Amino acid sequence: MKTAIVTGASKGVGYETCRTLSNNGYRVIAVSRDFERMKSLVSENIEIYKMDITNFIEIEKFFQKYKDISLDLLVNNAGGGSNPTRIINESPENFNYAYSLNVSGPMYLSKLFTDNLSKSENPTIIFISSLGGKVAYDGGGNYTNAKRAIGGLVDTMRLEYPMYGIKITEICPGTIDTVDGEKREIALTADDMSCAINWVAGLPKHVNVNYLEINHISSRR
Repeated sequence: MKTAIVTGASKGVGYETCRTLSNNGYRVIAVSRDFERMKSLVSENIEIYKMDITNFIEIEKFFQKYKDISLDLLVNNAGGGSNPTRIINESPENFNYAYSLNVSGPMYLSKLFTDNLSKSENPTIIFISSLGGKVAYDGGGNYTNAKRAIGGLVDTMRLEYPMYGIKITEICPGTIDTVDGEKREIALTADDMSCAINWVAGLPKHVNVNYLEINHISSRR
């Protein structure tokens, strides 16, 4: 059975990705700060683990628990902003938190599990970024900057990681309908994203999807 780690698994894209991968033959290790919201994921193929991706000590403890597994897929989905606002109102603390959440935490997690991934016949690391990182907007603040930095990390890793046989993919979605209590008609769904993640992970080992941008089709006629 293939094994996957999915971060940000308590809701939205991460939650649905755990379900989709489990239904497609993966053993899934679901990771999030919100342990309670993950409990409904627990099944024969899904186990849950509480971890804050911005806390490097917690990342190390997580690695120690799973350091002997063979890993096929790592989905760096956890991310977001830290009360993003216009730059004039931003704080260095919020910038640092957003960067840890989106970039340095996922980088460290990926680094620690590199040897585990290299044991797989078709290892893949997927980073979930955002169109907000590609197209800046007024008030995007720490969010747009951190999301843009993911692209730089992925580009560097894609050059370095073929020596380990590991594929590196950035999936860049537009608006996703995952905000609690707010229905967005013109938006991707968490299930759309989970299907894309499962597709990328299932491609032959000689195929690397460098960058996948996904948007909802326009409703204009």
